[in-house]
Amino acid sequence: MVMTGSGGEQMNSTVGTASSRKDCRITRVTAYVVGMRWRNCVFAHVSTDDGINGVGEGSLEYQPQAVAAAIDQLAHRYVIGQSAFSIERFFHDALRNEFMRGPIINSAIAAIEMAMWDIVGKALDRPVYDLLGGRMHERLPAYANAWYGQAKTPVEMERAAAAVARTGYRGLKFDPFGDCGRDPRAADVRGAIDLVAAVRQGVGPDVDVLIDAHGRFSVGSAVDICRKLEPHGIYWMEEPVDADNHGALAAVGRTIPQRLATGERCTSRYLLQSLLATNEVDVLQPDLIHIGGIMEGKKIAAIADAAYIPVSFHNPFGPVATAAAVQLDACTSNFVMQESFCEYDVEMRFDLLEHAPRPVGGHYDIPDRPGLGVGEFRPEVALAHPFDKDAFLPLFRRDWATRF
Repeated sequence: MVMTGSGGEQMNSTVGTASSRKDCRITRVTAYVVGMRWRNCVFAHVSTDDGINGVGEGSLEYQPQAVAAAIDQLAHRYVIGQSAFSIERFFHDALRNEFMRGPIINSAIAAIEMAMWDIVGKALDRPVYDLLGGRMHERLPAYANAWYGQAKTPVEMERAAAAVARTGYRGLKFDPFGDCGRDPRAADVRGAIDLVAAVRQGVGPDVDVLIDAHGRFSVGSAVDICRKLEPHGIYWMEEPVDADNHGALAAVGRTIPQRLATGERCTSRYLLQSLLATNEVDVLQPDLIHIGGIMEGKKIAAIADAAYIPVSFHNPFGPVATAAAVQLDACTSNFVMQESFCEYDVEMRFDLLEHAPRPVGGHYDIPDRPGLGVGEFRPEVALAHPFDKDAFLPLFRRDWATRF
């Protein structure tokens, strides 16, 4: 291509021409299941004919082998031979043609979709957030989870919480309810309240305390417990009842003094409609894996923003899911804070990638590296930590949190 400069001189350029563009047609998709103590994480490593590789994550509670099998099937049906730029088409075709959509299919879609974004960003030499509108934030506040696994008594909880707060996290999340079910005994409720009081004592008045009930309670129990928690200044109560029944969740939301947080088990923007229509959700928590990837997360965040609801992406999984969340957080105007397990997880998570995200001072820095910002995936590390059949976190058995 010949261009003319301002002085009339001719300049040769191939910038922007078809011959200079990379198609990045996908040639191979390999799924890896990696044992990581209390869960197995699932990764998709995607290669292209332009020599650019990408990585995505499809970890799912607690069916990793099913997701890995689905990744293989979806790769064969939809992506081998296709351009990595065909992200919207892949999501649409897979979601429609697989027919029985749900968490396993969505997680497999997410693993491939994240890897496609990683490839596209690398091909264009831009981070993913620049391809989704550009960064909105300078740093991303985080809240810590899994920090309390070895703390059982109020004294131990206070000490552990104080140590976490000193690192700079905006908030701390935990489930103090042990093996409680729908209508727990009064003694168990008192014990849980004592743990919450100890955490508040440990972190002081300026750190957010977040409670996750994992959908344990009946409506009556949830309301009663939330009222008893009121003196301790809880920022949000997460899933006090199962989110499957939006009417029951709304009945709690309109009664309790805390913000109601939910959304991690909603698997698409379509299912979120009736949840948001209750007008009782205060913080929406989509999981980028459960919903099918980064693009769907961007759309859901926009739907939430239309209702003036902030988003905080659920993320108890591995380093690629964390990297994807950081990219989307960076370009999302109604982002509030990012869940983080990093500092309380297995150390090998940081060896799976060239640049695994890690919070600094309780915040995530936003990388300017291309794609997901993680560099290359390291299959040799994944293979050194194979599937663990005992990697499971049964939330309704006593002392389950000690597995953290």
